[in-house]
Amino acid sequence: MANRYTEVTHTGWGKRIGQSLSGALIGGLMFLGSFALLWWNEGRAIAEARALAEGAGAVIDVGIDAVEPKHEGKLLHVTGQVDASPEARDNDTGIAVDALQLRRIVEMYQWVEKRSSKEEKKLGGGSETVTTYDYEQRWDDDAVDSSDFRYGDGHENPSNWSIRSDSFAAGTVMLGAFMLSPSARNAIGHWQELPANISATLPETFGDFRRLDGGRLYKGTDSGQPAVGDMRIRYEYQPEATYSIIAKQVGGQLDQYIASNGREVLLVEDGSVPAAKMFEGAQSRNSLMTWIVRAGGTLLMWLGLSMVFAPISRILDVLPMLGTIGSWGIGLVTGLISLLLALTTIGIAWVFYRPLLGGAILVGVVALFFWSRSSRKSAPMSVPAGAAMTPPIAPPAATPPPPPPMA
Repeated sequence: MANRYTEVTHTGWGKRIGQSLSGALIGGLMFLGSFALLWWNEGRAIAEARALAEGAGAVIDVGIDAVEPKHEGKLLHVTGQVDASPEARDNDTGIAVDALQLRRIVEMYQWVEKRSSKEEKKLGGGSETVTTYDYEQRWDDDAVDSSDFRYGDGHENPSNWSIRSDSFAAGTVMLGAFMLSPSARNAIGHWQELPANISATLPETFGDFRRLDGGRLYKGTDSGQPAVGDMRIRYEYQPEATYSIIAKQVGGQLDQYIASNGREVLLVEDGSVPAAKMFEGAQSRNSLMTWIVRAGGTLLMWLGLSMVFAPISRILDVLPMLGTIGSWGIGLVTGLISLLLALTTIGIAWVFYRPLLGGAILVGVVALFFWSRSSRKSAPMSVPAGAAMTPPIAPPAATPPPPPPMA
């Protein structure tokens, strides 16, 4: 049975131009959407930074032995052992563990399709596209629909999953005298593989599954040589451990804090971490996210603008070399335009969201521009380095008139 198939398709010049015109419409929407994305990102970043700054100024450190009524509604920083009761339990398999949460991950060995294409331009504006379909087997926790495969015969995946992935939370999660709200519990990460000493509590058999030495449940003939349709179950858990939490006291619970601008503040770190360091980390993550979205928005703008002008290169493709040069030129020009427009959008957004700071920066830039121009105009002519400074040469003295002739 073949696991690689190749198709060759030919597309005429007129059809390629028509496809590029359709792509230009999509590109225009991408181009316009990039402005909205960049504008939204600046507002989000500034609002998040302000909320975190507000939280850093309002947070107070408290102990965990008792819930003080005087701290009701305030933003607290607490550190201590987080415990859960009763245990997190998977009732399907019977496994139970002293943990904040238990996560069951079910995978099936399946066929997956990989598609790759290579286009070659032809004289006259047409093109030849070679498309390769590769089929391979791998473990995946998502059901891969083989009916969507280009060549499905011999690459069918079972559609019946006897069990699916799921998560199981402990009944009550406490940090000292404080109970964690669902929001606070969901903010905890720190997922770990279920260790061997805990996985030993897995049942020896579960339906058609059997337990392996690594603590996994397996359904199939040979785990060393899996076949399509074989399944395995593994577990991850959130351990009972020391956590640092910044959250609002609501009754006896720790819940999310709503800043004056409506943004949520809820921070959780593994181990004992000071409040100042937690806020610094949150600000750093906010800054990193801001730059990632800025780069993504600029790239989206570039791709959209390139698609808008793509019909030009398709027209030039009547001579393949000319079309390639046109594509490179369009990519370069649209890249520079996109960078300029993205920076302008970000700058205007700063003025909009931070009018005082943005306006001050704008005034400073304008003032610096005019100052530099006036300085160049009023600056004296420079003397080349090493040239001697000599006084001007005096004009020659007037020649006295000749004496009168002798009588």
